Amino acid sequence: MEQTFNRQRINMISWLSYFFTGALVSTLGIVIGPVSQAFGKDPGFIGQMFTLMNIGLFLPIMISGVLMRRFNLGKQLITGSAVSVLTCVALFLMPTITMFGIGVFLIGASSGIMMSIGSYLVVRINEDPKKRSANLILTDFFFALAGVVLSLLLGYLFQHGASWLAMYGVMAVLSLAMIVLCIGQKFPSIPQVADSKPGSESQQHHWGVSVWVLCFALFAFLLAEPIFTMWLPSWLKEHFGMAADSAAFYITTYWTVKSIGLFVNQFTVRFVKLRTYLLLSAIVGLACLATAANSANPTLILICAGLFGFCNSGLFSGIMSYGSLQVKNSPPTLTSALLTIGTIGTLIFSTLSSLVYSRYGLFWALNTATLAYVCLLAALIIASVSSKAEALEQQSAH
Repeated sequence: MEQTFNRQRINMISWLSYFFTGALVSTLGIVIGPVSQAFGKDPGFIGQMFTLMNIGLFLPIMISGVLMRRFNLGKQLITGSAVSVLTCVALFLMPTITMFGIGVFLIGASSGIMMSIGSYLVVRINEDPKKRSANLILTDFFFALAGVVLSLLLGYLFQHGASWLAMYGVMAVLSLAMIVLCIGQKFPSIPQVADSKPGSESQQHHWGVSVWVLCFALFAFLLAEPIFTMWLPSWLKEHFGMAADSAAFYITTYWTVKSIGLFVNQFTVRFVKLRTYLLLSAIVGLACLATAANSANPTLILICAGLFGFCNSGLFSGIMSYGSLQVKNSPPTLTSALLTIGTIGTLIFSTLSSLVYSRYGLFWALNTATLAYVCLLAALIIASVSSKAEALEQQSAH
C-alpha cells in the first residue's frame, strides 16, 4: 500500500505548500503600504493586523500532530485551500478593514495547515537521512523563491496602479493549484502502532533532550532572521542616510542569495554530515550577522548580508531534518513540536524587537538578531553532543 502514492506529486505538494507560505510571509513589507493607503490607516496599525495572520499560521501548526492522526492529509489540504480561495473571493466582494482582519487570519490558518503537512510529507517519504535533508532543503528553496518572485511581481503590479487585492488574487490561484494537485492523490498513511506500544522509541518521553534543544534552535533561528530583515533597512537609512530603495536592495540581496544557497545546499548535505553542515553554517552565519549589524562600511554590510543569506539557506530545513532523525520512524507529533516551538519565534519577533527598540534604540533592536543567533549556535552545539541521529543511522545500516 505504501508504494501506491506518487512520490513526485507528493514532493510537488510539499514544494507548493512552502511556496504558498513564503508568498504570504515574505511580502508583508510590500503589501503594508498599499493596504494602509486603501483603508486610510497608519502602516503600524496594518502591521499589527498582520499579527492575526501569524496567529492563524501558528494555531494549525500547534495541533497539526493531532490533526494528521485524525484526518486524511489530502482532505486537510483541500479543505484549507478551499477556505483560502473562499476567503480571497470574500475580500474581493467585501474589501473592508474588518474582512481584511478575518481574511488574513483564515489565509494564515490555511498556510499553517499546508506548511505542517508539507514538512511531514517530506520527512515521511524520505527515509534515507541524506535524501531527507536534501529534499527538505529543496522544499525550503520554494519558500525563499516565493519571496523573490512575489516581491518582483507585486512590486511591478503596485507600481502600475494595481490594488492591494492583487496579492490575494495570487494567493487564490496558488490555493486552487493545491486543490488540483491533491484531488485523486493517495497520501502516505500515518503510523499508529509505533506510538501506542509501551516503551516505543517514538513516544514523546523517549525523544531525548536533543529534540527539545533543536526545537529551541528553530525558535532562535525564526526569531533572528525576521528581526534582521525587519530592522536592517531602518538601520541603513538612519546610520548611512540611504534612500529607501537602496536600503531595500540589501534585503533583496539576502533573499536572492538565500534562494541560490537553498538550491546549492540540497546537494551539499548529500556529501557533508548534517551535524557538521549545521555547525559550520551557524558559525559563519553568526560572524556575518555580527559584522552586518555592527560594521561602518556599507559595502561590507551588503557582502555580509548576502553571505548570511547563504549560511541561513539550509538551517531551517537542516534543523528540521536533524530533529526528525533523533527518533526512529519519526511521528507527525515530532514534526509538529519542531514547527510549533520554532514558529513562536515568528510570532514574537516584531513585539520583542519593537520593545527593545523603544527602550534601547535601533542599534540594539537590530542586534537582538545577533543575540538570538548566539543562542542558536549554542543550542546546535548542545544538540550535536547529545544527538541520537548518528547511532540510529548506524543501526539502520546494519
